Amino acid sequence: MRSFDDAQGHRWQAALLEASYGAFLVIFSRAGGDEVLKSEFEATSLLEAEQLLAQMDEAGVRAALAAAVPWS
Repeated sequence: MRSFDDAQGHRWQAALLEASYGAFLVIFSRAGGDEVLKSEFEATSLLEAEQLLAQMDEAGVRAALAAAVPWS
């Protein structure tokens, strides 16, 4: 899990979720709010997904947030 600020200064947390059929999701939740978003994450294992998320720069994490859709 990692925390970051979006362009508007809102604090977010990004966490990984192992989904069905080997897919991985990044789940975004806004601190102090009830907004939860998800985005697919390209990786071959949970360990690789964790490493990729940790290595992303702020711009990359913000781009993933911008592409995310509401959790339903």
